[in-house]
Parts: sequence; C-alpha cells; structure tokens
Amino acid sequence: MKTTVLIFLALSALTFPSLAADSKVSPLAVVNKRMDAYNKHDLKSFSDTYAENVEVFTYPTKSLAKGKKHLESIFEPMFKEGAVQVTIHTQLENDSYVINHETVEYLGKKTKYLSIYKVENNLITEVRFVRD
Repeated sequence: MKTTVLIFLALSALTFPSLAADSKVSPLAVVNKRMDAYNKHDLKSFSDTYAENVEVFTYPTKSLAKGKKHLESIFEPMFKEGAVQVTIHTQLENDSYVINHETVEYLGKKTKYLSIYKVENNLITEVRFVRD
C-alpha cells in the first residue's frame, strides 16, 4: 500500500507541476512571459510577471516606477494604443538576473536598450534600463 501511495505522489508531481515541491520557473522564462505579454498589449499578463513592490530605474539609479500599480499606469496607455513592440536581440541569464539587448518601437521611433531584470520567487522585482 505504501508503495502504491508513493508511486501516485511521484506521478502526481510529474503530471501536475503546481503540486511539485519546487515549482520555480527560470528567470528567463519569467522575462520572456513579460515580453510576450508586452507584444500582445496584455496588461494583466504583463503585470502578473511583476512583484507588488517592483522598482524600475534608468541605469544606474534614476527611479522610473515604484510598485506594480505605478508600472501599470505607465504601460496601460501604450498598450491601449497598440503602438508598442519589443524585439529581443540577445538574452543572458545569470542566477536571478536576465539581461536583454532589446529594441522598443513606439509610435515609429526605435530605441535600443540593455535591460537588466532581477527575478525572485518567479516575479520581476527590479528592472534597470540602459538606453542609447
């Protein structure tokens, strides 16, 4: 009986990842989910990738946004216009950090970025943008 229960639990963890003890998603997967939501102009899915207390900076320390609600207020108008897209050229992942080389196009203007995302507990907690 014990063997049957253990096999069931092991199979459940494999079949239902949310029931597994460690359901951690890679930082790269979190950032890519953010990018997909950005390009779909899906504010809810975009916002769901961020921690409530996220902080966003222009590198190194100029504050752009503090908190998820503030971030939503910045991106909501752009998403409603449907006039913003991001292209990822290169990505690097190191522990909890993801660095993207990106180009953002908004209303016909293209801006290059190096974007540094810190991901903790499957959520983006900090972003620093280096712009040209």
